[in-house]
Amino acid sequence: ALPPAALVLRGRQAYAPPVALCAAGQRTPRGREAARRSSGDEVHPAARRGQEALGIESPSHMKGLQVFIADIRNCVNKEQEEKRVDKELAKIRQKFTNTKSCSGYDKKKYVWKLLYAYMLGYDVDFGHIQAVELCSSTKFSEKTAGYLAVSLLLADNTEILRLIVNSIKNDMSSGNEHAAALALNTVANIGGSEFADNLFTDIGKMLLNNMQLSPYLKRKACICLLRLYRRDHDSLQPDVWKQRLTALFHDRDIGVLTSVSGFMLGILEQGKFPIQMWTDIVPAVGQCLQSLVQGDCPEHYEYYHVPAPWLQTKLLRILQFFPIAVFSPDILQRINAILHTILTKPMPQRAPSVVGKKRAKPDDRNNRWNAEHSILFEAMNLMIEIGERCDPDTIRTSAGLLGNFVSSPDPNIRYLGLETMARLAIIPSMHEYLERYKNLIMEKMREPDVSIRRQALNLLYALCRPENWQVIVDELLDILGQSDTLLQEELVLKIAILAERNAPNFTWYVDVVFRMLESAPDSVSDEVWFRVVQVVTGFEEGLSEQEKTRLQGHAASKAYQNLANKKMLHETMVKLGAYLIGEFGHLLPQNVPAKAKFDAIYRHYPRVSSNSKAIILLACAKLLNSNPDALKAGVMPMLEDLQESHDVELQQRTCELLQMQRNEEFLDHVLFTMPVYAESVQQNNPLMQRLKFQSKSRAHTRAHLEEAAKSEGGMLKSGRGSKSPRAGDDSNRAASDGPGGFG
Repeated sequence: ALPPAALVLRGRQAYAPPVALCAAGQRTPRGREAARRSSGDEVHPAARRGQEALGIESPSHMKGLQVFIADIRNCVNKEQEEKRVDKELAKIRQKFTNTKSCSGYDKKKYVWKLLYAYMLGYDVDFGHIQAVELCSSTKFSEKTAGYLAVSLLLADNTEILRLIVNSIKNDMSSGNEHAAALALNTVANIGGSEFADNLFTDIGKMLLNNMQLSPYLKRKACICLLRLYRRDHDSLQPDVWKQRLTALFHDRDIGVLTSVSGFMLGILEQGKFPIQMWTDIVPAVGQCLQSLVQGDCPEHYEYYHVPAPWLQTKLLRILQFFPIAVFSPDILQRINAILHTILTKPMPQRAPSVVGKKRAKPDDRNNRWNAEHSILFEAMNLMIEIGERCDPDTIRTSAGLLGNFVSSPDPNIRYLGLETMARLAIIPSMHEYLERYKNLIMEKMREPDVSIRRQALNLLYALCRPENWQVIVDELLDILGQSDTLLQEELVLKIAILAERNAPNFTWYVDVVFRMLESAPDSVSDEVWFRVVQVVTGFEEGLSEQEKTRLQGHAASKAYQNLANKKMLHETMVKLGAYLIGEFGHLLPQNVPAKAKFDAIYRHYPRVSSNSKAIILLACAKLLNSNPDALKAGVMPMLEDLQESHDVELQQRTCELLQMQRNEEFLDHVLFTMPVYAESVQQNNPLMQRLKFQSKSRAHTRAHLEEAAKSEGGMLKSGRGSKSPRAGDDSNRAASDGPGGFG
């Protein structure tokens, strides 16, 4: 069969002489030596007998293929190569039209030529039927060519693939291990609904009922079933499969265990069936993992002296999918022992020093460390899943290891350490182990790599509590102005949530939001200032009247200071300030006259957008209603001018306000101070709905991961997850329709 690496020749942009499948025709000494090695005379007698038993013929039997490859290699430019390939394709097309004189050997030879041309990037739109016919051949070499051609040329052709279903079934039940392996390879490479509908049951029976099946075919059958299951979930019945999968986890072959672990992991990741239906496999998975951790692994399955690292990581991930409630006391004790061994005694997995030998190369050390770290991180993920029922010594050890990882010079290890520590911090009882690393984590907020900064932010967000919130929020505010736009919006969102959740009183929260508007106004979304309005307005079971009045007066004062003393303010600051002064301006100190309040708002009117003008307009109307004698001369001309505004929204608002001026009682009712919000609004912070799901578990289904991947970073895009706050909504009344819900 052709090596998979040859596929990279497809679609190349510039001409480069392709690597020949065999060395015949090469004029270099290396080519002549390779040609001698490929000749039949150099084949070992035992190898030749094996070839004859399988029906494999010597490469010297396909001289035409060798000549074609040699001619291609001797082409000096792309045009000459195209001319030679077109000539050969025309010849093959003519040969295929005369089916009577075309033997199996000829079909095989021509199909190999077509495959070679296809891998060079040329379109091959014929020879498909001949490839299908080769799949039914009794000779292994012809069958190999047929199945490989089908895999490459017909992967998207459902109609023709239907023709080889019977050939695949016959080869799987033929008793010939090599023919069955070829058929399974083809199914796994192509997949598709056609094979899922017709072959899943047959491959399943092959694995379920044939207890004498070789480990070689078991591995391939599991990989095929995984590929087909991802296409069609309805073909698998848990009641039947859980017993067989449990038995397969007791197999002694590491290759079989790796394949069945991948199959089981694929089933759990799809999330088609309730996790409780698969609890029978947990003891077998735990026993298999324990054997590996204790070193029961053949030497040829060790990767840089680490026993089967891919299998260990898969088994650890499988256990993460199961809730702690399904673990019996014995299983939980075994898992704790496994985690203790992995996290506290990783040294036996490392290569022992051998006297008299050279030291390990840097690449060898990196490969070994990568394997060890992959197991360590998955063990920590399982420990986080177990949570408080994990052994305290193991938790303490893992926290120390994570601290070392966060300090690692390797950015990948730092990233994984921060990410794992952030999920560990979701468990409140773990904070005491992580608090000591707070300063180290803050340093990572100044890393040049934005992905590391984002993970450090996630970790600080998880560690923030009333005892340390001010230190963390002040540090994040200092970083906010220096941060790039990739992280600023997420920083603003999380700072706002932390300040509201942990501040001793809401005046701190208001100050934090105004600081963010000064440092990074472009990143303060509408949802943030909407939430400020909700908090300052108050909730049904929130602050006392005295505390609420103090908060509203403080917010109005902050707004007045910014709008009155600064000329060029960001539009978000103008909208928030105008709303607060219009709604709570009566709580400003007595030495601030009504005219000064109006001037502070109206001075920003000419340069803001239509949406902001509508908010300023309504704020001025509220000031007028509170101070008619002082502001009538200033506000009424403004309203009269806007009756003829080209902006329909402003014109409508102005006309309605002027109409209501004729009925003072009705106007007072409309422009009265906003009532407090319902308690449910306080509990359902809309900013929280912008955050991606933050779970201690890494065992997510593909649907959850695909949903999270639709937005970059730690936030969902605006409008995703839940509705954005809109005006008139009882939970989010302070929106773009204007303050006070007027619209």
